[in-house]
Amino acid sequence: MKTGQSRSSFLRCVVLVVTVACAAAAAQVTVSAAEAPAPGRDESLLRESQAAVDRGLRFLAQSQKENGSWQDQPAVTALVVTAMIGSGQEDYGVESRPVTAALDYIRSFAQPDGGIYDRFYQSYSTSICAMALVEAGLPGDKALLGKARAFLLGAQADESEGLSEDDIQYGGWGYEPHPSGEGMHGVDMSNTQFALEAIRALEDIAEEDAAAAGTGEGGKTQTELAYGRAITFLQRCQNLKAINDQPWASDDGGFVYKPTESKAGPTEDGGLRSYASMTYAGLKSMIYARLDKNDRRVRAAHEWIRRHWSVRENPGLDQQGLYYYYLTMGRALNAHGEDVVVDADGQAHDWRRELIDQLLTVQTGDGSWVNESGRWMETMPELVTAYAVLAVEHAWASW
Repeated sequence: MKTGQSRSSFLRCVVLVVTVACAAAAAQVTVSAAEAPAPGRDESLLRESQAAVDRGLRFLAQSQKENGSWQDQPAVTALVVTAMIGSGQEDYGVESRPVTAALDYIRSFAQPDGGIYDRFYQSYSTSICAMALVEAGLPGDKALLGKARAFLLGAQADESEGLSEDDIQYGGWGYEPHPSGEGMHGVDMSNTQFALEAIRALEDIAEEDAAAAGTGEGGKTQTELAYGRAITFLQRCQNLKAINDQPWASDDGGFVYKPTESKAGPTEDGGLRSYASMTYAGLKSMIYARLDKNDRRVRAAHEWIRRHWSVRENPGLDQQGLYYYYLTMGRALNAHGEDVVVDADGQAHDWRRELIDQLLTVQTGDGSWVNESGRWMETMPELVTAYAVLAVEHAWASW
């Protein structure tokens, strides 16, 4: 992994950043992301973060069950495996004992319908397990991944479930098919963002998609059609009146959980309140669905993030879902492709550095991370430690 600039080069960058920051403060001017100087990369912080990841992975390795799982759940196991492989450490490579055992455990949940799940949370589990197998990159998993991709494309709420574009579930993914066999159950932004991430990651193995090019509607492939349907759902989760046909929509640009619900609650005027983790999920999902970063929907989500910048809380929910927020933030900002976020006051934030600093501050003595707020299982140290390690690894990208 690259460690950045030499010490002398780094010191010159520090001087430059401080000089520019002081000049901006003295003149009381704001800067845009394009105008902000490229952040210098602190080698000592990189080493500290690598040590923190090592402690986190040791904690996870020690808590692995004999069956190769964490918490006897394929999705939690897949998140841990993705974090282990992503560390680049030989002790947690694809041929290491903990990773090999975990991958075997994940594969054991491959279902006849192509999904990878236990009894529940079919789309969610398949998405996360597929991403772990993609991260492992083993040729023997190609057929299994092809089936998982077909399962996810088939699980999208669309005409195949008897839905039209007018249905508010259209284009999204839920945890599983509705018990009645009609439509989808619990279509929401969280499931949708994981499904889109997995489908995007699986594009390289989609040989049938390339072969089918020109045979779909408008000459589009199955994946392209899925992205188009997903955008319809994403628009109904974004507070942007020009594109959202729901009566509650405001114009702040942020995202809610689904077209009928925000986990941050309603606004005073009867709308749905935007919050950060879903806004990052929306930003990432729009980019994965091939919207340009200059598209007004993408720009509006990014503007919401600028106005609510924080690495200490999940804006709109405070400490609830905080580590899910960190992971989603890292993935979304990498997808957006900027190293600096300029907040509403014109202050430039090196998000990679700030995110790593915060995670190093709150790591516990045994190497794990845990959230005192128990919403969405974040008192489970195995899950939260996987989130935190993955967030650090995303912050390492282009370091």
